Amino acid sequence: MIGWWAILRRNRIILFVTMALCLLAALGYILLSTPDYRATASVEVEDVPAGAAGAGTPVRSPDDDVETVMQTELEVLRSRSLAEDVSRELALVGSPTFFQGMDVSRPRQGNGGLSQRQVEQEQVIGLLRHNLEVDLPGKSRIIRISFTAADPTLAARVANSYADSLIRSDLKRGFESGVQARRFLLGELDGARRDLERAERDMAVYAARIGAAGDGGEGKADQSSTGQTIEARLAQLNGYRAQALSERIAAQKRWESARLASTDTLPEVLNNGAMQALMTQRAEARAAIVQERQFRKDAHPEMREAQARYAALDDQADQMAARIRASLKQEYDVAVDGEKQIASEIADLERQARTARGRDVQLGIYGRTVDTYRMLHDSLLQRYRDMASQAGFQAGRIQPLDRAAVPGKPFSPRVGEALLLASLGGLVLGLFLVAARHVFDDAVTSADTLAERVNLPLLGAVPVTGDNPQPPDIFIPIARSLLLASTGGLPRSILVTSAQDGEGKSLTLNALARALAGLGKRVLVIDGDMRRPVQHVLFRVTPGQGISEVLTGQAAADAAIMDTGVAGVSLLPCGALPPNPAELLATPALDSLLADTRDQFDTVLIDAPPLLGVSDTPLLAARAQASLMVVEWGRNHHGGLRVAVERLRRQGGAIIGAILTKQQGRALDYDYHRGG
Repeated sequence: MIGWWAILRRNRIILFVTMALCLLAALGYILLSTPDYRATASVEVEDVPAGAAGAGTPVRSPDDDVETVMQTELEVLRSRSLAEDVSRELALVGSPTFFQGMDVSRPRQGNGGLSQRQVEQEQVIGLLRHNLEVDLPGKSRIIRISFTAADPTLAARVANSYADSLIRSDLKRGFESGVQARRFLLGELDGARRDLERAERDMAVYAARIGAAGDGGEGKADQSSTGQTIEARLAQLNGYRAQALSERIAAQKRWESARLASTDTLPEVLNNGAMQALMTQRAEARAAIVQERQFRKDAHPEMREAQARYAALDDQADQMAARIRASLKQEYDVAVDGEKQIASEIADLERQARTARGRDVQLGIYGRTVDTYRMLHDSLLQRYRDMASQAGFQAGRIQPLDRAAVPGKPFSPRVGEALLLASLGGLVLGLFLVAARHVFDDAVTSADTLAERVNLPLLGAVPVTGDNPQPPDIFIPIARSLLLASTGGLPRSILVTSAQDGEGKSLTLNALARALAGLGKRVLVIDGDMRRPVQHVLFRVTPGQGISEVLTGQAAADAAIMDTGVAGVSLLPCGALPPNPAELLATPALDSLLADTRDQFDTVLIDAPPLLGVSDTPLLAARAQASLMVVEWGRNHHGGLRVAVERLRRQGGAIIGAILTKQQGRALDYDYHRGG
């Protein structure tokens, strides 16, 4: 947020100029515009037309239906047909007053295949529709009809004419819809009458087929009596069936007992007198045989006679037991047959009952159908009579509410709104221009751009001075900043470089050395740019042996260091230009040189070649305690500058800040709240 505020602050002139131009444009528009007047009429849209036949009390429609109705009326107002009605009512075609009131020129001739009057009519309709505005205030049933014109009287006349035309159009639609509704009801009434006749005829045919009387009354009574008789007979037979069921179950139990048990143990045998007498005789005969067997053998005639009598009695007992068992079986079969006969008779009666109920239901369906068609026919007939009696007396759904009055003051142009919109538009346009400039113009021109794009603090800015040495007094604040560059105060060795050639790094280093000397510091300037050495020219001394001889061992450092004529400033020039400076700077001799001079001087300023294009500077930066970037105002773009800074940092260079050279325009503003 602070960064954007700084950007806006730097480009505030663009914002002010853009807003001023937009305000001037708005003032010109206000002064050159023709004032327009707006008149407004209003109408109310009711739910149900007042006095509608059979309408009764109006019932509120659902919200969706109300919205649909209101939107429909709005579209009717915007329609071409309503504009033609207004044009005919006010006789606008052929009237020069209308065109004068609208501040437009009247057509003088035809166009293409259209006559002059047809062209004029099309223009009138277009002006009416273009200058008409209709709206719904909130969720009310009120429609506001507004018309804008240069003549206030014309605006009121057209707005009122639109309201009147809408009311007439609604009445016309209501009358036409009433005629169509009566025609529709008449057709429905004929259909209902035919359906009623068909239903009555079907009911009569069915009643005659089932043997009912003419109107079905006696037939219904007979069917009711028959139904009651069947129900009574069914109840009686159900009682008989229950009795037959119990008798069949008892007979079945007796038969099962007789079929599975011994004859002597049957209750029927034991309770039968003849059987008891026969069994007594058989027992006596068997006792006689047992007694005779004590005295005689089986072959004795009397013994055989006794055995024959016993056998005859035994056969008689078996035959009588079989007859008793057969009688039990016959009783069971009779019980089963009786039960089946009763069940069959009950089934027949139930079928008769179902048939009777079906005839009653069908006859009831025919009766209800006749009643329904008769009720529908009577309702449609009454509705048709009501609509026919009130035809021509039905009021419209749209009622007038407020008439449009002649406006006393113009509607447009609105001075306050126009100026406000112009101010906002100028502000938005200015912000857009500032953002575009910030995005596309990435040249380094201030401390903010250095901090935002390269992450470097700005130590100071220097104006344009050409190729002449910089005035030392400009660099005194920068020199004071260097005294606070580290926790140990002034760094013992400072590398001064730039990203490209010609940015003023050598001039900056020369002036910075003079400024530090002015603060009482002993400064050694090493001309480490072995490709284009210039420090001896800036100090106006004749070079002898220099750093190249010291690094190759041809000369001692004390012998090569020379006086510059500036108190407190010494110079180690380049000396002879080596064929490959990078190999020379990579030797340990450079470390020995810096160590030997550390105790003699407060700081060593090393003039290094530009970073981009050569590898000398990273070698020097790795041995210097701090590095200082020189950036030309408006020349370096953040892309190339960032690459140079990152390259220097990767080699171990500790960059303490940057100096902006060749600054143009106003001097850098001081901001107490801005860091760096």
